[in-house]
Order: sequence, then structure tokens, then C-alpha cells
Amino acid sequence: MRKNHQLPTAAITGDKERDALLSEWMFLASTAFLATATSKLLSTECEREGEDEEVEDPYENLPEEDEPTHCSICMTYRQGPCRPYWRKVEACTKDNELKKDDNEDKEDSISNDDDEPKQDDDKNKDPPCLKYMMPWIDCATGFRNLYSLIELDTNYTLGIQDLEKEATQTLCWAPGHDPQVDWSAWQQYVSDHKEWKLPKKKKTSSKNAAKLSLWKTLDQTKDPELIQVEAKVSMKQGEGILECAYALDQDDNVIGFSYGTKPSEAEASREDKNDEDTPSEVDLKIRLVPTRTRQVVIAASYTQPRKMDGKTEDPLEAHIYKSKPYSLKKMSKTP
Repeated sequence: MRKNHQLPTAAITGDKERDALLSEWMFLASTAFLATATSKLLSTECEREGEDEEVEDPYENLPEEDEPTHCSICMTYRQGPCRPYWRKVEACTKDNELKKDDNEDKEDSISNDDDEPKQDDDKNKDPPCLKYMMPWIDCATGFRNLYSLIELDTNYTLGIQDLEKEATQTLCWAPGHDPQVDWSAWQQYVSDHKEWKLPKKKKTSSKNAAKLSLWKTLDQTKDPELIQVEAKVSMKQGEGILECAYALDQDDNVIGFSYGTKPSEAEASREDKNDEDTPSEVDLKIRLVPTRTRQVVIAASYTQPRKMDGKTEDPLEAHIYKSKPYSLKKMSKTP
């Protein structure tokens, strides 16, 4: 099969998924907080006096260098303004997972009678990482737009670069088969902001200079304004089955990404005649930064059956289809 392009299958892929995660964590954190607060109101003055004593934060001076990880949310939140809060959540979670494993090993040697008082004591304790989780959630909800750009950059940039290098062909969509883009949100933004002008071209110091990611060019002290437009990309192109669709700006920053069908499952999908329940298109959400985005290119990788020539044993290959560049200045005008 074709080589893995480092596109994470478990990544948070958009605002809906991120909001669901944050909402779930906030619900759990608030529920735990209310339960703990109620329990503490019933505690004695002596107990409260003991709780008020200052305890040194074990995660205040973490090593600057991060441990290697394949966790997509970890790699995302280790960057940007929420990094200090996330690193404490990550370190605390890891430590408590280790403690939980140790406690489970010890449970075999403790009787059930001994466990009951311990369980009552645990009800009066805060969840171990609650004090670190709440500041991170507050930060993450305050920088939703910025972290949607960080996530796209962190999770998909390298994978898309590999995908395009390995593609056997780069083509244009046939007329009538190109993605259909709804520009109404962008047109409304420009209508409401008469002062908007197309951002100037970015000057590069040299060809060998490292490209600065889009989110790193933005003010890190406030959440940037993003305008979201949507495109519909066909699941099939000839014999090809969509692996993924993505959007790039004029500097090749990833500003949109959606999964299709895994290459390993493409052949079965192609042979399946009962595909009435299979969607014919995927929705691609594209994030436009009014102060940075000049144009947008929509692209998609389709898994194709390879014409065997004896030079390779791989039965599949990738064809990349790309749209013409959409100028935001032109797209701002209502047809």
C-alpha cells in the first residue's frame, strides 16, 4: 500500500470536534468542582484550615524541552499562548496515570473492608488535575480561532507536503467537477467592512529562509478574526476515491482539511455497488484571515488503481487535483 503521509487519523479536525472536547472537559470539571465544593461546605473548620495551607506547585518549573509524543492535541497546545497551562495539564495527567497504575497493582493485596473508608475520604478531595485543567480550558476557549490555525499547521502541513511529493500526477478538475464554494460569508464580511483591502504580498528575505507558519505571524495576545467559507468536494474523480481534501493560501499554509476514505479501504469502496448511503461529497471548511489571506487553492488527493508496469508492486497511486487560485478580492464581489 502507499506510504503513510503522517496525516493523523485521531486528530481533532475542526471547530465542532474541538468544541465537543472542550465542552465535555468543562462539564466534567464543573461537575467535579460542584461535588467537591458541596462536600467541603460540610467539612469542619479544622479541616478547612488545613486546606488553606499553601502547597508548592510541583509543575511550576517544568523542563523547557517537551517529551516526544504522537498525541495530536498535545502537539497543538504545546504551542501558542496556552502552552504554560497545557504543559501542567499534560504533566499532571501523566503523573496521575502512573499513580493509578501503581494503585491498581496494590489493590490485589488490600481487602474490601479496608477500601471502604478510603473511598469515603476520596470524595472530599479535588480531582487531581482540576486546578490545572480549568485555566487551560479558559485559555483555549479564549483563543479558539488561533488554535484552529495552529492545529491545521501542526497536524497536516508535513503530511500534505509528503502527499504532494509522492503523487504520480497533479491535475486540474474537469469542468463541472471542481469544488463548489459558498463565498457568501466572505462577501458579507467585505460588505460589512468597507475598509477591507487585499493584504500586501509578503516579502521573503531569501529563497532558503524558513517559512513562518501563518499563526506565528499573528498577534499572540488576542484571538484573530477568521471568516469561514465552505466547499463541497466530490468523493470520486474518475476511478479515484477521495483520500483527503484541503485548502492552501498563497503561502501554502493549510487553512482547511477534511478526510475522505483511507487508501487501504479505497478498493473496497470502489467495488461496493450498494453505496447509496455513502455521501457523494465532503464538506471542506476554509478559514480566511482577512489581514493575511490573499488567495485560496482547493486541492484533493484521490486514490487510484495503478497501471501495473512491473516497476512497482504497489497497486495504488495518488492523483492530486488542484483548483485555480481564488482571489479574495474577486470572490468578495456578489455575482
